[in-house]
Amino acid sequence: MTELDIGEFFIRGECREVEGEFQAVIAMRAKPPLNQISFHQVERDRWFKTSDEAASAARESAKALKQAIDQGALNL
Repeated sequence: MTELDIGEFFIRGECREVEGEFQAVIAMRAKPPLNQISFHQVERDRWFKTSDEAASAARESAKALKQAIDQGALNL
């Protein structure tokens, strides 16, 4: 998946494996391109049985986050 631009960060949905189970995470990379990437679990304590399910959930969450920000979710 291509990274989505959300202002100060680029984000993308990913799957991470932990002890045979899978998490849906959003990877955030700060602009300008820096080496540090932070990962944030999409739903706390939610695990998936397959990597495909987790990756799909992560991509959908990244798209939803992008849409919310585009609609002004972070504007005060």
